[in-house]
Amino acid sequence: MPKDRRVYYNIRSRTSPLHLCSKDARQDKSKTFGGGRDEDVNKWEEVRCPICMEHPHSAVLLQCSSYKKGCRPYICNTSNCHSNCLSKFRTYFGSSERYRSRLNLKCPLCRGKVSDWVVVEPARQFMNSKARSCSHEACDFSGTYLQLRNHIRQGHPRSRQSEIDLARQQELIRLEHEWQLDLLLDQQDSTGSEVVLNESQWDALLYLYPD
Repeated sequence: MPKDRRVYYNIRSRTSPLHLCSKDARQDKSKTFGGGRDEDVNKWEEVRCPICMEHPHSAVLLQCSSYKKGCRPYICNTSNCHSNCLSKFRTYFGSSERYRSRLNLKCPLCRGKVSDWVVVEPARQFMNSKARSCSHEACDFSGTYLQLRNHIRQGHPRSRQSEIDLARQQELIRLEHEWQLDLLLDQQDSTGSEVVLNESQWDALLYLYPD
């Protein structure tokens, strides 16, 4: 029977479940992963990808408008044989070509505009060393990024993880509709007058407020 991987994510929350770690262990990790400071390692320990809610593997850091305020949304940039979260983020939050560009994506944590994404190598190395579950629904394997890559080649050689489970897909759709309405509100704020809703915004209203 397929395992239940349903996760409902609060986009207003920046905190993640804590994994307890001793001070000595954190210091050892900071020496191993690019000389990261203890406070950096502590933050990396708490990071979860906002799409799959696991430790992000092959992570990239989205650079959003709240970056200087401390927002650090790391997201998986693995292939479609794995969780493939960055691609899903761009697809589900970009229902038209206009919204698929980097400049029109919104941060999954603060909803600020995303201008780009970058690799923070010490953070990526640290997160790649963290165990997470296989993205294939009926599989109970978990391991580091290297272990998962080997596992995929041996255990799922013909599979391509191009879909996500239904519950997570519905959550992504709901978030997309919320962001469509955010665009509408931003437009109203900038013009100071009523605006005409486009088809996507009507769909968003009907989805979020069916009554």
